[in-house]
Amino acid sequence: MKLKLYLLCALAFAAMQEKANAQTAADYGIQVQASVQISPAKVTLNWRKIPGATQYNLLRKTKAAMVWTTLATTADTFYTDASVVADSAFEYKITNTGGSTAAGGYIYAGLNAPAIHNRGTLVLLVDTLFADSCANEISGLMKDLSGDGWAIVHHNVKRTLADTAVKSMIKKDYDAISDVKAVLIAGHIAVPYSGELAPDGHSPDHVGAWAADVYYADMDYVWTDVSVNNTGASRAQTKNIPGDGKWDHSAIPTYLELQVSRIDVSNMPSFAKSEVAMMKSYLAKAHNYKINNLYISRKAVVDDNFGAFSGEAFAANAWRNFPALITRNNIIAGDFISTLNDSAYQWAYGCGGGSYTSCGGVGNTADFLAKKQKGIFTMMFGSYFGDWDNQNNFLRAPLCCDEPALTSCWAGRPNWFFHHMALGENIGYSAFVTQNNATAIYTPYGFGTGGVHVGLMGDLSLRTDYIKPAGSIAITSAPIDGATVNWTASPEAGVIGYYVYRADSMFGKYNKVSSMIVGTSFKDLIGKDGLYYYMVRPVKLQSTPSGTYYNLGLGVTDSATISFPFPVSIAAAAKDAVTMICFPNPATEIVNVYGNLNSAGNTATISILDISGKVIAENEHKIQQNEFTISENLSTFAAGTYFVQLKMDNKTMATQKIIKK
Repeated sequence: MKLKLYLLCALAFAAMQEKANAQTAADYGIQVQASVQISPAKVTLNWRKIPGATQYNLLRKTKAAMVWTTLATTADTFYTDASVVADSAFEYKITNTGGSTAAGGYIYAGLNAPAIHNRGTLVLLVDTLFADSCANEISGLMKDLSGDGWAIVHHNVKRTLADTAVKSMIKKDYDAISDVKAVLIAGHIAVPYSGELAPDGHSPDHVGAWAADVYYADMDYVWTDVSVNNTGASRAQTKNIPGDGKWDHSAIPTYLELQVSRIDVSNMPSFAKSEVAMMKSYLAKAHNYKINNLYISRKAVVDDNFGAFSGEAFAANAWRNFPALITRNNIIAGDFISTLNDSAYQWAYGCGGGSYTSCGGVGNTADFLAKKQKGIFTMMFGSYFGDWDNQNNFLRAPLCCDEPALTSCWAGRPNWFFHHMALGENIGYSAFVTQNNATAIYTPYGFGTGGVHVGLMGDLSLRTDYIKPAGSIAITSAPIDGATVNWTASPEAGVIGYYVYRADSMFGKYNKVSSMIVGTSFKDLIGKDGLYYYMVRPVKLQSTPSGTYYNLGLGVTDSATISFPFPVSIAAAAKDAVTMICFPNPATEIVNVYGNLNSAGNTATISILDISGKVIAENEHKIQQNEFTISENLSTFAAGTYFVQLKMDNKTMATQKIIKK
């Protein structure tokens, strides 16, 4: 399917027309943010009034749902949703009726939304140029990815390998591992080209194949190279003829299965530094950001040199997304280059008439070398540079700076949607949602929706909120005594506890083996003897303009060979039964309650009863997986005999006697 071509040749006229109509790009984005209350549970949305709007339509869905449910229509600029529950999150969509613009706004609002413990498996493809030269930095990247909940499959790949062979490598992993969710490319590994398109409107010199990393994210469609025959483009890379290794598809042919992004600092001689030096710099600043070791102001700058532009309003990508992430009050309209040179902002947007190496009114590639560019997440839009595989490309320039600019995308054709990041999602998920928006779940979707050109530059695992990790970790073990995991506390203010995880390999899947622990020690007594890797992650109840969620810091890890007193076989109870084990028993201060259920997603109540059967303590826990361990504090109890009772949804499942010393 060919994408309709638009022309961008009347920029001055469009700017004059905008002034005449007194419209700005901000009028095309409903700027929504939220406050939440846990008891009684409610979400209150508020948004900026759209000029001339007579009413607003509110819709809601769960994150995974593909359709919206209408909630209400109101003339107000606020709405309270009381049909919510704690420990959850919902997406909201707002559109307007009346007014001179058709706007839209989105928010993913949470009421103590659950922590994301596991993010799936990530296939890490590392250009062989960096395998040895950046070995320490790549190792650090892998530890950071693992510490954020990703299992990792790592391949070193020659940049001369064809894109078909690279995709076969990814597909093999995808077929072999059930939860492969993402592909992160580090380096100039084969760049797929596809289509007969020019979403920037430049015909005929830019009509043809554009760089299309989405090829690596599609696991179930056979791409073809037989039909497109277009040689009118000015660059050889854009020309596309049958059998040349460039694909036919202008639109993504089917729903993508994987997140994908690329850290590519190749062919950027303006920076007068080697690829190796720039890759080292990028990975170092990404690591410092992930451990919350950088001062970043939760602000955004918008440098809009297009305005309303006959309704496309490219900078509405900023005005629509930023309020739910950093609040409306923290967005400024200003000069991109000078603002980011003076201050470290978390978000930045710039648009204007472009070339491969510049953006009108914003700057050029050389400006990123001459001035500090401290914008972590950048969106930019202009002609040509969205087709990013060329020398001194403007879209990739932020990644090459020594200052912490970490991602970049071409946002305007189509529109991008980042609102999930306010509750802990990674930016790769935002790219994934945007790339798969051909069904128009999110509107206005913008010209170019579903195009193969939609891509993300930088590390897809990056999030908005990070907390400082725990300090050193140490594991001690004696024969038939399990593992004792000790760690030093995180220096982060507001940490409410820690989770402990266990894996069979250093970069494998880490399963949670503890409930939230307030202290800095955990005893693991159940398992099959062998070598294990343990991870500890701090947790903080994070407040954002979209509500609250449990935010996990990166994990710290250590390994040891463990001999367990309780073999895993005792947890493999009858199919229809619930297993419960309390340990240690006798206990001094802490008793751990191990449970193995038939199904996850239940509410477990742990009750402590005295010898007469009177309930003297009771705590409710949300169970995220079949096998769990919950720690209960007995330090205030008198020595004696007690009973621990496990209830699932108010039904007693198991009871065990314990001794408090």
